[in-house]
Amino acid sequence: MTIGALTLAVALAGCRDDPGADADDGGGSGSSTAPIKIMQIGTFESPSLSLTDAKAGLDAHVQAINADGGIDGRKIEVTFCNDAFDANTGAACARQAVTDGVVAVVGAASSQAPSELPILEQAGIPWLAGAGSGGPIEGTSAVSYPIHGGTQSMQVAMGRLLADKGATNVAVIVADAAAAYAAADDIKHGAEAGGADSYRILAPLGAADFSAVASSALAKDPDAVAVASTATDAPRIIQAVRQAGFDGNISTLANIFKPADQEALGDAADNVFVTSSLSPVTSTDIPQVQEFLDAMKKYHPEAVTDNGSLGTWTAVTFLAGIVDQIGDGEVSAKAITDKLDDLDGPIELGTVPDYDGIPDPPPVADYPRVPGFSVYVSQAEDGTLVQDGDPIDPLAES
Repeated sequence: MTIGALTLAVALAGCRDDPGADADDGGGSGSSTAPIKIMQIGTFESPSLSLTDAKAGLDAHVQAINADGGIDGRKIEVTFCNDAFDANTGAACARQAVTDGVVAVVGAASSQAPSELPILEQAGIPWLAGAGSGGPIEGTSAVSYPIHGGTQSMQVAMGRLLADKGATNVAVIVADAAAAYAAADDIKHGAEAGGADSYRILAPLGAADFSAVASSALAKDPDAVAVASTATDAPRIIQAVRQAGFDGNISTLANIFKPADQEALGDAADNVFVTSSLSPVTSTDIPQVQEFLDAMKKYHPEAVTDNGSLGTWTAVTFLAGIVDQIGDGEVSAKAITDKLDDLDGPIELGTVPDYDGIPDPPPVADYPRVPGFSVYVSQAEDGTLVQDGDPIDPLAES
């Protein structure tokens, strides 16, 4: 269940070390000063999707930690591997992680997890705090350690929040791509959990005009609309729905509804609600959010500070918390998984609830690795996103 897009036949993309994440000490991770070698896999560049901000969020945190002396004196050495939105390329990234001897894949922003995680499982390399865009395998793999419900919970929440706000008939507009159809199922599940019906409308990827899509969506007189497409298309679909005369509630995902989109939509953004697995980036009363904003301004001022970049920043917070608990011991893939299976105590993350290990029993049996499915809802108001009440459980009984 993910809002991934079409698998593309894209040429193999290489991996590179991050020049900002220096590792002056050399060697492995066996000594108390040896660098900690990690990899981030993501769709950093492709014809259909480029998650450069997710890369920037992780890199900014790595640079900030290294500038402060590292984690307990250990610098982080990170390699970024672009999966190019392609399963074969993603698998090549995973094999590269094995060859390079990384201790973990951290903050993955990849829809190609089904081709990547089996390789990492065989090598015993943990997948820490993935974005959840890789589908159900991120919630079931023995080496996956998610810190939130990811894209699946956000999509379910899109339907649930509309139902909770009184909708009974929800138009669900999703990208016309096989890998995106599951998003409509997620949204439908959330709407049904709140007592609402829904129907699916497909939107061609990259269409020049979405007015026909909007007309089809509104033909059945919906009282709410959910939009799940690419970050390029989603704002244009919302605009088309508004121009067609719909002024009711619209839900979408935080990682495809950027601040610039909200500004461009103007009044059309009113009554747009976005879902996120993390606290909003406007929640500067949370110390970790303010630290994130400060580091992004310093190291990546060109990047967008949004749910995607905050999520990968938080993934490094998770790594740091694990290494702190390991202490002076060797930081290896096995040491990380052993510690995660027997934590000394909760790991404070700030932007999501503290991590207290693999839940037993899990909140949702189908996803035994996921610690919780709480989702933050924000509403567009006066050019910014404002948190709309407490986090919701989209699967809770209505």
